[in-house]
Parts: sequence; C-alpha cells; structure tokens
Amino acid sequence: MAQYTGELLQEKKSIKDGVMKIILAMQHLIAMFGATVLVPILTGLDPSVALFSAGVGTLMFHLCTKGKVPVFLGSSFAFIPVIVAVSEKYNGDLRYAQGGIIVVGLIYIAISFLIKKFGLDKIKKILPAQVVGPMIIVIGLNLIPTALDMTGVTQIASGDKNTIVSVIIATITLTIVLAIKKFNKGFLSQVAILIAVVIGYVISLALGQVSTTEIQNASLIAIPSFTLPKFDMGAIAIIAPVILAVFMEHVGDITTNGEVVGKNFIEEPGLNRTLLGDGVATLVAGLIGGPANTTYGENTSVVGMTKVASVWVIGLAAIIAICLAFLGKFTAIISTIPNPVLGGVSLLLYGFISVNGLKVLIENHIDFGKSKNIVVASTMLVLGLGGAAISIVSGDLSVTISGMSLAAIVGILLNLLLPDEKENKPEKVEEENNDTKEEKSDENSEVKSEDKMENTEVIAETTAKEQIGIKNMNINVLDNPIIEHKLSIIRNKKTGTKEFREIITEIAIFLCYEAMKDAKLKEVEIETPLCKTKAKVLEENNYAFVPILRAGTGMLDGLLQVIPNAKIGHIGLYRNEETLEPVKYYYKMPKDISNREVLILDPMLATGGSAADTIKCLKEDGVKKIKFLSIISAPEGIKKLNEEYPDVELYTAAIDEKLNEHGYILPGLGDAGDRIFGTK
Repeated sequence: MAQYTGELLQEKKSIKDGVMKIILAMQHLIAMFGATVLVPILTGLDPSVALFSAGVGTLMFHLCTKGKVPVFLGSSFAFIPVIVAVSEKYNGDLRYAQGGIIVVGLIYIAISFLIKKFGLDKIKKILPAQVVGPMIIVIGLNLIPTALDMTGVTQIASGDKNTIVSVIIATITLTIVLAIKKFNKGFLSQVAILIAVVIGYVISLALGQVSTTEIQNASLIAIPSFTLPKFDMGAIAIIAPVILAVFMEHVGDITTNGEVVGKNFIEEPGLNRTLLGDGVATLVAGLIGGPANTTYGENTSVVGMTKVASVWVIGLAAIIAICLAFLGKFTAIISTIPNPVLGGVSLLLYGFISVNGLKVLIENHIDFGKSKNIVVASTMLVLGLGGAAISIVSGDLSVTISGMSLAAIVGILLNLLLPDEKENKPEKVEEENNDTKEEKSDENSEVKSEDKMENTEVIAETTAKEQIGIKNMNINVLDNPIIEHKLSIIRNKKTGTKEFREIITEIAIFLCYEAMKDAKLKEVEIETPLCKTKAKVLEENNYAFVPILRAGTGMLDGLLQVIPNAKIGHIGLYRNEETLEPVKYYYKMPKDISNREVLILDPMLATGGSAADTIKCLKEDGVKKIKFLSIISAPEGIKKLNEEYPDVELYTAAIDEKLNEHGYILPGLGDAGDRIFGTK
C-alpha cells in the first residue's frame, strides 16, 4: 500500500510539473507571438510560416548552443524595411527577399566560424561594457514608443472614447502584473504575465474590444504557405547590409540574457555558437518563406521577471509554436489579443531591457568621470533615440543605416578611435643618498617582520579575490595546513560516510571560530578556585544558525559545539535540474530571528542561487547581519553573492576552479548531502 501511495504521489508530482512547464511555455509563446506575427503582417509574408520558422529556429538555436542559452527566436523587426523594398522592386515577389535572408544567415554562420578561429579578444575590445550598456538601453527605449502606441496613450488627447477604454485596459493589465509580482513570490509570480494577458483579454472581450469574426472564419487546421526562395544580386544587396543591425542586436540580446540569468553566454557556450544558432535559424526561415529570425528581448524579459531560465521550457514553447502554426482557430484567437493588453505588458518588458543596460554599466564600474565614456554613451543614445540615419547610394541601390545599427557602429568607432585618458601619476624621486636608503631599508625590514603573520593570514583571501576578479568582497578563506589535509580526505571518493561526516563537523568548527572573530562579549564576575575575577562571555542568545536543507544540517553539530544555545532555523530548498534555480519547499525560523545575527550553513556554494534565496528570505524577515559558511565555494556562486548581497560575509574553507555544465563544483567533493547521509 505504501509503495502504491508513493508511486501515486510521484505520478501527481510529475503531472503537476508537466502542467507548470506547459503554462510557463505558453507565457513565452504569448510574449513573442505579437511581434513575431506582426512582421509578416507588415511585409506580406505568411504569419503561420513565421510562427513555424520561429519554433524550428529556436530548436535549432538550442541545438547549436548545447542547450545552455534560454532564448526564443522570433521575427526580426530590422528586416521589415528591406523586405518591403525588395517586394516593391520585384513586383511583390517575396521569394527574392527569401534569397537575401538566406545570404544573411550564411554571413552569420561565416562570422561564427571566424570568431571561433580568432577568439573573443577582438570582440571584447570592440564591444566593451561602455558600448554594450548604451546599446542595450537603446534597444529597450526604442521599443517603448511602440508599446505606448499599443496602449493608446499617445492618442489620449483626442478624447476618443475607444482610446480612453484602451488606456484603461492597458493600465489594468500592467497593474495586474505589478501586483502579482509584488505580493506573490511563488508560481503565480512566474506566470504573472500570462495571468494579466488572460484577464486583459476577458475584460476587452466584455467591453467589445475584440472582434470574433476572424476566429469564426478561421479553419481548424490550416497548412502554412511554405515557399521556395529566388536569388538576385539586387535583392541580396538590399538585404545583406542589415547584418550590421542584427549582429549588434544579437550581441546585445545575448549579453542581456546572460546578465538576467547570471552567466556569461558570450564566453560559454561562446558567441560563435550563439551566432551559429541565429544564422542557422535565419537560413531555415529563408528556405521556407519566413522572416529572418533573431533572439527576442521580450522572452529575455520574461526569464528575468519569472526567474525561470529553463531551456526545456522555452523548447516546449517552440514545439507548441510549431504545432499551433497548423491550427487556424488558435492562431486567430492569439492574433485577436487587443493591442492595449499587449501594450500594457510590453511597457514592463521593454523597460526591463533598458534597466539591464544600466546594470551592465554599473556592474562593470564604468567611470563616467572620463570624457571618453561620456562621449561614447551620449552619442549612442542621441543617434539611437533621435532618429538619425545615413543613406548609402550606389546606382539603383540604396541602403539606409539608422537607429540602433547606426548608434552601435558609431559607438564602436568612437571607442576605438578616442584615446584613453591616462592618470597623472607623480614620478618617483630617485635622488636618495645611501644613508637614507639604508635607513628606509631597516624600517621596511622591521615593518615586514612585525606584519609577517598578518600578511600570511590574508594571502588566501587576496588570492581568492584576484581569482574571481572582484576587489571589494566580504570573503574570508581559511588558510591552514590542517584544513587542507582534511579537505583532501573528504574530496577522496573512497572516504566513507562516517569519516566524511566527522570531518565536515570539524571544518565547520573552524569556520565558526573564524566567523565569530568579531563577536561582542559582555563582562561578568566569576570565581576561580583561587579568587573572584572579571571575565568576558559571549551572548549566545544573540545568534541563530540556519542550515539549508538537507546538506547544511551536516555542519550544524560543529557550530552547536561552539555556541550550544544558539537558536536554529531551517529552510528547505532543492535545485531544479533544468533551470539550476532553487525551489523553496520549507521555511521555519525562530520568532525573534530579526534580533539575531544569522549564520547560514551550506557545505557547497555552487551557483549561489540557494544562498541568495535564503538571504532574501531572511532579509524580508528583518535580519540585519548575515554570514554565510561553506566548506567549498565556486567562483560563480561567490560572484553572485557579492553582486546581490555585498553586505553578507562569506567564510569558506576553499575556493574551487569552476562549475561544470550540470552546476556541480570542480574538482569539488561530489554531492555533499548524499555523502553526509549515505544516500548514494
């Protein structure tokens, strides 16, 4: 019976997870649907083919990037003017535009191989943070006027009744998203956009803002109008220059996506692979009659807001998109979502993109006290947002570079051509006599002798900071040969459960001693065997330990040996193996937790997701001083902790090399929980 019950519960959990993934996938689908379908509507291409090619292109992209980059590919706006130009030149025959799109895809692929061959150094030089940041800001702000037009705000002065209704619907939709994100941190927060769209659609339907004629006339099953391409140099010459715009857009979107997820996708899986994926997707779209594909900022925003960065969820959205391309009724329903509903949601999404541009500038510590950085950023913003354009005419051919592409090109050139500002440092005075040098040498020797122990103690910390690339960090690394010895034992896969557990406890004691070095003591009177005297004792009731279940409990015994009267809280988190994001399933803290200094316990600081989530919960409960204790830490987790919670001190016994593709620390010691409890 117990076995049957367990199997039933597992089956229910699997069904629940499946339903959640479908809902999350639908949210991604809705985020990209409007823009993806809008491009073919404006250019004369088949919307169903656009939907099909977006789904196939997304799957191809994930294949090329080894399933590491959570993006959705949709129709590129950059190609609208050139597709229209080709259509006019060739009497509406869009097959010639398809040929140009294929060539762009091939150029993409060629660039990806060049980057693989010559490396990222030149790319990093060409696209530093002071260029990429403003570029991302321009991408987001350029989209906001479109969102405002969709809401009806730009026409509100007319006093038209329908316009006022549109603004109200958009406001309600936006408010619903914000309210859900503010007051709910669970699954509802993840699907806030979808909920808002559904409610906005229902309200619009009730107010007569939705035409059902298109839905009624649509066929249940409809085959997309696939077409084969034609090639002509004239059409290729018109479309190919757009590669400048879409390349920069790609870099910006991939950078933004990485910032949102907390990873550097430019380096891993590599810009060459993301470009290859984009190129293959665009090539496929051109072959079947769809618009060129590109990475979608809308879906990146969804990832950022929902904190669900699962490639599997986005892949499921792609599969659904492919299936829906053949369902005429559903396509009609989605296409009838009123502009005010999409506009209300888009305002939030596009604003999120712009904020990420600012985040790039802040996190890279771009100094705007330097005139070069000011010139580059301001010029890009003016050109990107001011409607500037340059036309290149050669015979009958005319190519216009404007907006984001012009801003990116000029920003890159200015950054390369303008000289770097040098700091004026006073020259060293070398005119010292021998007596002075000898005196200074003696003084230095004395100082070195006095500070030798102090320098030895901080060398591990300094090295760790240099390793991670962060100068200002609350990180403390134990530097002790005994610790090194103990770590070697627990790293060994042959070490048994008993010994592993005992050494975890021992190292935890060392970490607790180090973490308590700033503890405040109170003076009390005691009596020794010989006399009365004053002594200093610890206020144990000022502290609480919070192990992250389950592995964190393996460190708890060690800390209780040091401070036995500390209160204990528990937080249960498990790692989603697809998203690598923490999922909270249990949270219980002492009632007075806000008045205590809290030490969080987790043997492994890997991605930093569980650590950050725990700290967030404690801060929401009013805890002001938090320390994090781990046996082994990864640079990725340390960086995340430092970026999100720089006030939290980290105490660790070792900093390892990196995380593998599954999010495990290398060289590490395996799954700490399994080895502590003997479950494997």
